[in-house]
Amino acid sequence: MEVKKLTSLIVEPTNTCNLRCSFCFVTEGMTRQEGFMSFDLFRKVIDGCPGLEHLCMHNWGEPLLNKDLFRMFDYARGAGIRHIVMNTNGTLLTEKMIDRIVASPLGIIRFSIDGSPETYRRVRGVELEKIEANILKLKARKDARRPALSMGVVFTVEEDTQDDVDEYVAYWETIVDHVRLQPRLMQSPRNAPCPEPFGKDYGKLVVLWDGRVIPCCVDYNATLTLGNAWEDRVADLWRGGGIESLRRQHEAGQFPRVCENCNECETEKTSKRFFFGSAGNAATRT
Repeated sequence: MEVKKLTSLIVEPTNTCNLRCSFCFVTEGMTRQEGFMSFDLFRKVIDGCPGLEHLCMHNWGEPLLNKDLFRMFDYARGAGIRHIVMNTNGTLLTEKMIDRIVASPLGIIRFSIDGSPETYRRVRGVELEKIEANILKLKARKDARRPALSMGVVFTVEEDTQDDVDEYVAYWETIVDHVRLQPRLMQSPRNAPCPEPFGKDYGKLVVLWDGRVIPCCVDYNATLTLGNAWEDRVADLWRGGGIESLRRQHEAGQFPRVCENCNECETEKTSKRFFFGSAGNAATRT
């Protein structure tokens, strides 16, 4: 199978979160230690991966909890990374935080909003009204000061929430620039190779808060660690022995445990992300 060029990283500013969402492995399943990525480590990660085009500043946890996050944005832009993206739960958008976001080089900000207000309350344990008010404040300020900042919402869809999708899309596409739908992760047998070790559209690695580098965000307990950014040049790990071995396993259909039970729920409204020939659903422009 073709191995794409490494042009993207997912960086985990923290795996700590201020919410306990019902479907999230931070709430149940994650056993690795919680912590925050230091700025020194982030700088080493970026310096060790030249040619990056795309940087996702979120993984497990709420990125806005990291006090060095905006220094990281600035350093990434100074290193020539054109596309900086962050997902957030939106609970920490104070007036000061909104001003910092608008003034930063962040290119895309997405909010995790799961269905109707009732669904959102059940899944995330907070009131959607508060989050929507924060989003509208950010929208007003970015429209006035930096219209190029793109705003979006992400709906993690499962079988019992897919009926919310049409109304959700119709409502949110009048407020934000793009709406993204993605299926909920679930544990069930895999019967086909995953594109993540090869690069579905482009090569991508995940760097956890403590420097460990893994091939896929689904590996939330870092069982497939390829190296550590404190000692290894991140770009070298994309062609290293660890990931080459993983590629051979996937091609042979002999999946490691974390991969063999990696799947996504089936819904009429979403397409699977971690399978070849299946693209994530974008309900409007991305």
